[in-house]
Amino acid sequence: MDKLVQARPHERRSAGGAGGAEPRPRFSGWKLLGLGFWQAWWMISMCTDTLLPTTDRYPFAGNTTIWVLVLTTLGYLVVVGASRKLSPFSARRSSYALAGGLAALGTLVVPFALLHGQGNSGFALFLAGALAIALGNALLLIMWGELWSALATGRVGRHLYASYTFAFVLFFIGYLLPQPASALFAAALPVISAAVLYACRSEPRRAPSVLPLDIRSIPFGRILLSILVISIVYGLSQGLANTFSSGDSAFIAKALVLAGGAIAAITLSMVIAPSDAEPITLYRPVVPAMVAGLILILLLGEQLRFVGVGLIIMGVYCLDMFMMLVSTDVAFRARLPIALTFGVVILAARVGTLIGSTAADVLQNAGFWSDALRSDAFLLGTLAVALVGMLFFTETDVRRLYALPTVPRIDLSVEEKCARIVAACGLTQRESEVLVLLARGRSVRYICDELSIAQGTAKHHVSNIYRKIGVFDRQGLLDTIEQGGVGKSTWE
Repeated sequence: MDKLVQARPHERRSAGGAGGAEPRPRFSGWKLLGLGFWQAWWMISMCTDTLLPTTDRYPFAGNTTIWVLVLTTLGYLVVVGASRKLSPFSARRSSYALAGGLAALGTLVVPFALLHGQGNSGFALFLAGALAIALGNALLLIMWGELWSALATGRVGRHLYASYTFAFVLFFIGYLLPQPASALFAAALPVISAAVLYACRSEPRRAPSVLPLDIRSIPFGRILLSILVISIVYGLSQGLANTFSSGDSAFIAKALVLAGGAIAAITLSMVIAPSDAEPITLYRPVVPAMVAGLILILLLGEQLRFVGVGLIIMGVYCLDMFMMLVSTDVAFRARLPIALTFGVVILAARVGTLIGSTAADVLQNAGFWSDALRSDAFLLGTLAVALVGMLFFTETDVRRLYALPTVPRIDLSVEEKCARIVAACGLTQRESEVLVLLARGRSVRYICDELSIAQGTAKHHVSNIYRKIGVFDRQGLLDTIEQGGVGKSTWE
């Protein structure tokens, strides 16, 4: 069984229930900002010239960004391939040092090779640095996925958005630094991310899922195809973004300001008005933001086209967060290696970005390149993303990923059914009290009055209950209760 979803001894003793045991240790949400260090490093690497400064030392190599994307994609392929034997990677102390160390080393080697290397030896040094980045990047992100899957806290989507908002702050710190200082700053980010991830090992974990999931019912093909198409359009649009900049050196920076502001606004809305269905909240902005961004790039004047690019970036980052949350939840329910499921999904996204970026590079260097061809490419991209959102992967499909199969109902009292769930999922004493009230159809306001707790506290307990059980809305919870807490207790 994946070690990440096994409860630690102190968590078993502190699990609430009928016996009124002590509550679990409080969750340190700030630690999840460690993912932001990884995201900021990737943004600095791909959106500035810190990692890939412009150089004419290797004219035979072509676009160095494409080389990095190729090796990065291969890095995910290697990590996914190794996951069957080595996962969970986060259970091995060496993985943290390897992930952070390789990413940091590559971040220093690649710009050095591009600025000071010469000939075949210099290019070989560049490739070695890019390979180190690829492996470190893939390993570090997969380990973050392993952590997100196992966390016992609710509101995981909110923490994901907060970490990405924090990443934008770090990005602009690095962006404003001169090149040598920016390189050192960027190299430190994956090391810090790995260190924070290591510190998260003591965070409360949810017990192994007791809810059945028939993976044959999941449309993996349609999901991966949808991710691939959206990522191709993203890679194409970002590869062609410079053709809209009209010499504006701050074009991408302005686009990232808009994207970061939009994600920060969503983060704030999730804090003020938490959603009971976070996977839906994460998915909803993806297609509208990308479609609007693609259209605005074509419609707006030169000075405002960064708005379209910013919306596209925002949409893809929302897709990244959605993929992390949902793929790890599916792995949790199906008891599959998180590194395998999450890794395959991320691999599909990176392959799509590589295809789109390569297509953009080929188009710009083709003899038939024109503004009309560029407009046609963006219109086709708009159509492709819209079709994905309407036909291939909709909100209904997201809900189906969390649906419970129909099983015979158990003739027990509400209290007995809730007690089974408490024992199986390791709910705290307060969460068990909230669960019984939810089972009786009580509203959050009623729960607040009954237990003399604040509304925010009650909502927090509800989201924690959803997370630990493995459902994402009230209907899924009621179905689970009606079925008597499907499965056998893993705490016995």
